[in-house]
Amino acid sequence: MKTLKPLLRTLMIPGMLCLGACCSMEDVVVAPPAPAPAPAPAPVPAPTPAPKPAPVVAPPISDIYFDFDKSLIRRDAVSRLEIIAGWMKNNPTKSVVIEAHSDEKGTSKYNRALGQRRANAARDYLVKHGVKASRVKAVSYGKEKPFVTGSNDKALAQNRRVHFVVE
Repeated sequence: MKTLKPLLRTLMIPGMLCLGACCSMEDVVVAPPAPAPAPAPAPVPAPTPAPKPAPVVAPPISDIYFDFDKSLIRRDAVSRLEIIAGWMKNNPTKSVVIEAHSDEKGTSKYNRALGQRRANAARDYLVKHGVKASRVKAVSYGKEKPFVTGSNDKALAQNRRVHFVVE
């Protein structure tokens, strides 16, 4: 009997489980097989960095100044005009408006004419140095738009100028 007890236990327990499962009124749900492991994703190439935009280069344009009652280009203005001409040749889509001004001495009519001569002198210099005339417009404001207010020599000298505006 001693050997029969372990044998019955070994056969009885699985048999009863099987009978219990077969006689059950509920549906037996069989678990689906485990899904196959997904293939490893292909390595994603490192994103290429976006190209850096070209730096915006400010035009090297500054005013040039004239002597009292003169429209001749001064020596100190020549290097500035050469820089402007070079920049314009390197930027063929840009145009420039040359705005000429004068000091407050004299009549408005006279100063407007003097300013126009100054603007024309600057334009002619640029054209002579390879800039197309169609890209340069000359305008005179005379004494109507002073850069500096005041009647001392320093203020008057700063108002005798040509100002360049890039379009």
